[in-house]
Amino acid sequence: MYTNDARTKVITVGVGGATSSGKTTLVKHLQGCLHNSLIIHQDDFVTPLEKLPVDTEYGFADCEDAPTAVDWDRMATFLSESRMKGILPADHRSFEGLNEAKVVPVDQEVIAKWQGRSEELVSEHLERYGEKLVWVLIDGFLLYWDERIVSNLDVRVFLRVPEDIARARREDRTYHTPELILSTDGGVWRDPPHYWEKAIWPAYTRAHKHIFEGGDVIEGIPNETIKNIMLFEPTETRVEDMVDVIVENVINVSAKTFEKN
Repeated sequence: MYTNDARTKVITVGVGGATSSGKTTLVKHLQGCLHNSLIIHQDDFVTPLEKLPVDTEYGFADCEDAPTAVDWDRMATFLSESRMKGILPADHRSFEGLNEAKVVPVDQEVIAKWQGRSEELVSEHLERYGEKLVWVLIDGFLLYWDERIVSNLDVRVFLRVPEDIARARREDRTYHTPELILSTDGGVWRDPPHYWEKAIWPAYTRAHKHIFEGGDVIEGIPNETIKNIMLFEPTETRVEDMVDVIVENVINVSAKTFEKN
């Protein structure tokens, strides 16, 4: 249940991309820069294993294919309500914190700069409009597949990494997923044999080909399907540079939104 009745203005920031592309690490850094910000992880809305299609050749549950991998109705409703209220429901439980993540430091001067500017903007907005300003950050491996999700994003970011790097990172990790934790008291997901080449990468390219010219997810440039999407190659760009550019864009979009009020 939502309990905050204060007037609130929410700006949403989406960070999408392949598994192990650095989405969660990035949104955590963005949260450090943005005063009054919260995170929604798409992984908290994955479909239970028993409801997923099973690969006929290898027998594993396919957790990657866009139409079935996520409970889209539940996620869309959750995001819409979070956008309205600017808080997460009191009974929401995220499992992302249980997953191991490599620490990627960011220059603290960058963090401090944007913390100060975002606090100023929060104060300015409260004084001018009597509303609490909140930034909601959403990360997800299929963030740009469902139009209900896309339409609820004010700032759109996509991280693209080469397949070999994404695969190496993925194979070095295990994942806590909601259905395994709840059903097996803390179970973790480990990719079964052939899961990468049969499920993960094909599903990733299918789900994102509409974003790029010629359907070229690997090297293509974004088309106009997803408006104003910001494409970053994390293997070629320092994380603090990405943070700096993205937060500047978020602040600019936020300020322009207020001017329209």
